[in-house]
Amino acid sequence: MSATSFTVTIRGIRENPAVTEINVRSGPNTSYTLLFKVAVGTANLPVLDARQDDQNANLQGKTYQWLQVMFPNGQTGWVRDDLIDIQGDGRRFGYPVVNTGTIAFAFTRTVNPTAVAPVGVISPSNSQPPPGLSSPTVLPAPVTAPPAPLPAAPAPVVAQPATPVPSVPAAPAPTTPPAPIAAPTPGALDRVRRAAFAITAAFEGGGYATYQTYDSGIISYGRFQFTLSSGSLMTVVNRYLSRANSPAADGLRSYLPRLNNKEEALRQDPTIKQHFINAASDPIMQQIQDEVATEGYWGGVIDLSIAPRNIQSALGYALIFDMAIQHGRFNHLLPKAETELNVPPKSRVGENGVSEQTFITKVAQLRRDNLYALAEKLKLPGMRNRGDFWVNVVGTGDWNLQGDSNGNLNINGKIVQVRNP
Repeated sequence: MSATSFTVTIRGIRENPAVTEINVRSGPNTSYTLLFKVAVGTANLPVLDARQDDQNANLQGKTYQWLQVMFPNGQTGWVRDDLIDIQGDGRRFGYPVVNTGTIAFAFTRTVNPTAVAPVGVISPSNSQPPPGLSSPTVLPAPVTAPPAPLPAAPAPVVAQPATPVPSVPAAPAPTTPPAPIAAPTPGALDRVRRAAFAITAAFEGGGYATYQTYDSGIISYGRFQFTLSSGSLMTVVNRYLSRANSPAADGLRSYLPRLNNKEEALRQDPTIKQHFINAASDPIMQQIQDEVATEGYWGGVIDLSIAPRNIQSALGYALIFDMAIQHGRFNHLLPKAETELNVPPKSRVGENGVSEQTFITKVAQLRRDNLYALAEKLKLPGMRNRGDFWVNVVGTGDWNLQGDSNGNLNINGKIVQVRNP
């Protein structure tokens, strides 16, 4: 790649490997003609033009951008920025210089740039990908509420008729629906992710070094209790061993055959436990734990559950992420809420006749009821606390997840900072 080239690689949807192709269209919106499909992984496609979605379609308040690219067979077409990685000098198109292939949705493009001014090199470490993919994004300014309507002019005074007219009870005033929830402010989705991670970690054990072997996971480790039986722990281990050269990494490396075999005997092995605990103090391990949670859960749950339903609130994001960690990304509680509210599956709140406040309140209530039932069945009364917590937060109306006057939430005695996590 030359120093001045600006190219696209077809990224697809990392959290959904079943998607092996994306659509290429004749213009910058999904309403344009589908020209053909292109395989995920197709690389080095030169950028010819970039435009904002011409119908202002957006995700979480951030308007999509479309890039016109040239394909190896000479055809050209438009691809959407949440499905592609970009690399190179993008200043001509309103992007910065991108040193390493990074999802285009991570950047706020300058529309119609007037000049190519020097800019800093951007790398994935200081840019944030979008909702629904591998990590968070930077969002636009919050939606400003419309001005209040002017009061109606007073009705003219009409003389009373000579014959008395029976009075008719006034019709009840219509119930005013709750105001739509504005999208988070610029950069806030990363704050929401960190706050959600801190809340869920407080329920899951709290720290990067948390380690237990008493359930079906064989070994459960870290902030989000990655398990050996599910394979998520091996994702963490393999990434750590590829990046770290610490004594803890060497120790874990010596256990690789047994870890890959998911040996039950590892439950009682104090040496591997110590290796894991020692590794937790390594910033590389901490980064990897958050990285895997972002890719495997945060991005996945946005793509599967949050974005299709048009959830906007920080509280909604955090609740649904916590549910995914505890109950799995495909848990039944969201569809059950839709059934009870009599709205179509995965329909967009605010457009399906139900406000986001009503939907999230129902979800929190159903989850609390579910946890109460599980607590009774498993004789684990502490499970109720998690359901009560979310119902209480919803009840306070803290939709932007700001916490108390100091920005804190109290989770079973653990103080979690959510305003500036």
